[in-house]
Amino acid sequence: MFRHTKRLQFEAKPERPDPVYARKLQELIGGAFGEMSVTMQYLFQGWNCRMEG
Repeated sequence: MFRHTKRLQFEAKPERPDPVYARKLQELIGGAFGEMSVTMQYLFQGWNCRMEG
């Protein structure tokens, strides 16, 4: 059973933009070693695995 609430777990209001944190977050999501990049690498490695039969 699943339940969804729209409340935030933490109320975080930054004082000013933080470009260092933004760059780190962007790297995690879509950078060279980010989640999407690693997922696509595993996907294509699986497709390129050739076996007899």
